[in-house]
Amino acid sequence: MPSCPHRLPGFKTTCLIVCGLEAPLAASILLRGVRSSMAPFGVPDAVLDAPHYQDAILWVYTHMLVLGLVIGLVGLYAEGERLQRNFARLMLAAHLVYFWLDLRASDSALGTGLYHGPGSLAPVVICLVITLLFAHLALCRRPADILPRA
Repeated sequence: MPSCPHRLPGFKTTCLIVCGLEAPLAASILLRGVRSSMAPFGVPDAVLDAPHYQDAILWVYTHMLVLGLVIGLVGLYAEGERLQRNFARLMLAAHLVYFWLDLRASDSALGTGLYHGPGSLAPVVICLVITLLFAHLALCRRPADILPRA
């Protein structure tokens, strides 16, 4: 792995940044409720009121909250370069999929416009940042950021 000359965050910091982005965002959406959280994205009232849609959105944001917390805990406690690198690679793969899903549904030239308005790009930008942070961890080696083995 090449050594990276830049000052991007290391494993622990990256995981805590991701946790700090995903967990509060998901929690705020869950606390506000499906209707008030999704209405600004042009979701029709009939869809917002559908129990299946409400259940799906509840599941998605509960999953995001749990995943964010797991990433934060792994960042705090994972030791060893191999574990950290493999976890970063796994999270890179997962967030590439999440990025594609967010981009695909966004109101942009590359999206379908399923969700309307410029706010539909917020998940795309957040996921892109997270994906790039995990790409850095997966592809670069910065000895100062790899926790020593016990």
